[in-house]
Amino acid sequence: MQTTLIIMAAGKSSRYGSLKQTEIIGPSDVTLMEYSIYDAINVGFTEVILILRRETQPYFEAIKNRIGNAIRIEFVYQDLKQFTNNIETHYIREKPWGTAHALLCCKDICKNPFVIINADDFYGKSSFENAIDFFKNEKKSHLIIPYYLQNTLSRNGKVNRGICEIENNILISIKEEIGLTKDNTEGQNPLVSMNFWGFQTSIFIFIQQLFTEFLKCHENKGDEFLLGDVVSYTIINKIESFEVIQSNRQWHGITYKEDKAHAHNALCKLQYPTNLWS
Repeated sequence: MQTTLIIMAAGKSSRYGSLKQTEIIGPSDVTLMEYSIYDAINVGFTEVILILRRETQPYFEAIKNRIGNAIRIEFVYQDLKQFTNNIETHYIREKPWGTAHALLCCKDICKNPFVIINADDFYGKSSFENAIDFFKNEKKSHLIIPYYLQNTLSRNGKVNRGICEIENNILISIKEEIGLTKDNTEGQNPLVSMNFWGFQTSIFIFIQQLFTEFLKCHENKGDEFLLGDVVSYTIINKIESFEVIQSNRQWHGITYKEDKAHAHNALCKLQYPTNLWS
């Protein structure tokens, strides 16, 4: 079965202070996304698409060369003009349009069912196994693998999370909550989106339609076109359905510089080879 892993790596890492997608970490001395690629390969994924900014390509060429022939890797560039029909804004846009626009940039080359993830989050092999099993048996519905909130919080600052409402293993709604910490969420532990989505290619139709509407209606230069907004639209309008396979795993990621040491130590306790790509 042909299945694609799409990795969003075009963010500017403003809170981190440098290009965190290329930070070396863990027992294999590779980037965080390479552990996800390694896990995906080992459960049956057949290609990888990396969404980048064009100016960061040399960093990702080095990663691609390190991975070698282990899996086919293609680059897609998230450009501010893509799919905008050259619409004029009343401001100078510098920030990428958001996660849903990043995915839209893959529309012309992604022809298989796919999983999309963040480059700076570690999800664990079991999530990729569950996604592959889902696609083997499902040809229409989409997938979300959410994590428990308390397993996803940084010790070093505030994070934003999509709070999931679920009934009978079907996603009913998703609502973005901002500024979450261990202190202000004490006693709360809902399932939240960490941007581990499994999509059929039919989702591109709705993303493109909704991005056109977003461009007409958005007002502020910081407004973003997010995957959660697309998912919410398709659910509310009963267009598409999203099955839920929850994860009990601990999240590891590098939102802040101070997160790196904790993530490194956690990864070193897992069973990854010293030479991941040899």
